[in-house]
Amino acid sequence: MIEHFEDKVKQTIDKYMLFNKSERLLVCLSGGADSVSLLLCLKRLGYDICACHINHQLRGEESERDQHFCEELCKKHGVELFTYRIDVHKYCSEHSLSIEEGAREQRYSIFAGIPADKICTAHTLSDCLETTVFNLARGTGLKGLCSIPPKRDNIVRPLIRCTRNEVEEYLSQLGQEYVTDSTNLEDEYTRNRIRHNVVPVLEGINKSLFQSYAQSIDILEQDQRFLDNCADKAFDDCFTDNCGKADKLKALDPAIRDRAIMKWLKQNSLAVSSNNINSIGHIILNNGKYNISKELFVVCDHGIMRLLHIDELSNSNYEQINVSGSGEYIFGNKRIAFNISDFDEINCEIENVHKMFANCCLDYDKIINGLVIHKRKEGDKIRLVGRDFCSSVRKLINKAFVLEKRSDAVVIYDGDEVVFVEGYGVCDRVKITPDTKCLLSFTIEDII
Repeated sequence: MIEHFEDKVKQTIDKYMLFNKSERLLVCLSGGADSVSLLLCLKRLGYDICACHINHQLRGEESERDQHFCEELCKKHGVELFTYRIDVHKYCSEHSLSIEEGAREQRYSIFAGIPADKICTAHTLSDCLETTVFNLARGTGLKGLCSIPPKRDNIVRPLIRCTRNEVEEYLSQLGQEYVTDSTNLEDEYTRNRIRHNVVPVLEGINKSLFQSYAQSIDILEQDQRFLDNCADKAFDDCFTDNCGKADKLKALDPAIRDRAIMKWLKQNSLAVSSNNINSIGHIILNNGKYNISKELFVVCDHGIMRLLHIDELSNSNYEQINVSGSGEYIFGNKRIAFNISDFDEINCEIENVHKMFANCCLDYDKIINGLVIHKRKEGDKIRLVGRDFCSSVRKLINKAFVLEKRSDAVVIYDGDEVVFVEGYGVCDRVKITPDTKCLLSFTIEDII
């Protein structure tokens, strides 16, 4: 069992080219079975190793026990050990992080400062399966199904194809003890519930569960690498700095396009989420804009996708649209559909016509210079139906729309006169009356 385990670890190291004998390896040592087996295995295989133990001070005497165990273990085997004590609660409070997130941030910050070529973590195939199930339960794609990768930058995982049972059997054969984190025995955490309740059921269905899972992971990782390579080429071809070539992105298979968008989001330090990816994909196909963060917008028009700050957006030129009868028009992030009809065809009382069309209707015969849609001009005013005073268009829009949506508010002009403001209706001069013959009604909808 000892030789079988060590051969399996060596094969993993070689297969994924994790490191070589000339490199110094830092083992992240908690004192648990996984990290202890990693330390001993790499030592026995002849690698140059050191270790780091971080006392999170979260479990009182148990945390002190773990640190003492690691110190004695490394002393016995002649391994240099770096120990650190961190105040996780204070750090998480100062940075608004969960305990798990804060502890991980602090750990990897410390690891990065220790002189070593590679950082070795003790993740196992069992951890991978639990992570796959966890990701699947939350909703995930191919990357989430692939679970924990064998390596990421200088972080490597030599035990990634060994199960937890194999780890414990290896230590038993060596006569090596280890410590157990009492929280791992509780079902308070989701991962523990998966480990204690879900995995045993899966093993009941397939006694060769981990062997089958490892084979599936190899296939999924192969597919992931292929798609990532295609996406890298597409990214290089379609993106330049903050701009993207929408026409080329449209032509891509969605699987490649979404991955290229993900890379673009990462490059610009934006959140990589399914909502952001889907929304950007939508405006690539349909034009428009998407508010991706508080003051940043992704805008797509004329075949170009751009990342704009709200100040740039408010100053950008929306192409003027001349309305020539019935039809659909795109203005910014809005789709406006116009329809001209005989007023006699509307079987409704006049006072209800505006309600039917949500205030989007006017007497078409009263238009003098032709309808035009463009961004509002400073000083624009409108006298709305039923009012005996004029209102500032700017103030109306500011009242009706939040800051990031104001530039998309639809304002329609008859020459230089404002005859419609989205959210309020038409001006009194073009309202419908019993004498109206030709009715212009329209609908406005967000593209996203």
